[in-house]
Amino acid sequence: MANQTADYHGGIYQWNRTMSAEEGDVETEYYLPNWTDLVLAGLFTLLIIVTTVGNTLVIAAVITTRRLRSVTNCFVSSLAAADLLVGLAVMPPAVLLQLTGGTWELGEILCDSWVSLDILLCTASILSLCAISIDRYLAVTQPLIYSRRRRSKRLAGVMIVAVWIMAGAITSPPLLGCFPRATNRDVKKCSYNMDSSYVIFSAMGSFFLPMLVMLYVYGRISCVIASRHRNLETTNEVENVRSRRKITVRTI
Repeated sequence: MANQTADYHGGIYQWNRTMSAEEGDVETEYYLPNWTDLVLAGLFTLLIIVTTVGNTLVIAAVITTRRLRSVTNCFVSSLAAADLLVGLAVMPPAVLLQLTGGTWELGEILCDSWVSLDILLCTASILSLCAISIDRYLAVTQPLIYSRRRRSKRLAGVMIVAVWIMAGAITSPPLLGCFPRATNRDVKKCSYNMDSSYVIFSAMGSFFLPMLVMLYVYGRISCVIASRHRNLETTNEVENVRSRRKITVRTI
């Protein structure tokens, strides 16, 4: 006995074919993406191309051009590498997930790898931005000391390694079993670890703390630049007054 039905939900056709056999019932579901899924997949594919090409050009420019091999551009290269890997390893499975209606067809191991790479690379990208802000802060507030002692490629390399180690430390706890997984996890729905303690931990390390650091650092940079601008204006006014007095004295 064979029974075939067609359901329409929110513009998506889903064909359910049920076949009865002596061993039991076997159900097979076919998902046909609608035009919205295809448009989104096309936009995501275009974004993947732009992300890959753009960040590859940034890295190639820093490597091949001697003038661009500065400390700040080392952090920019780290940021570009993280974003490039996002475009190569994280975004393509997301496009596939969009086309399959949110059903993960690549297995549990690849699901865990994909989720871990997503957290790792996004965290490394945000922490690289944080490292760039700290580099700019030291360059603006302590230009002489920083250029003489701290502004070195070796220190930049240490900071970049620290960024990736911190990103790995935020990503690895679920893989090491430090946070519990949902017991009723659906292998066809590849999702993040939604344990509340890990969500708070990862959100603080990946977003909120770097955000606070960057807000403080760029706020301080703005204050320092504004203060120097006021001092420069005051100095120019004093010099203008002195020049006018000298001209007046000479005229008399």
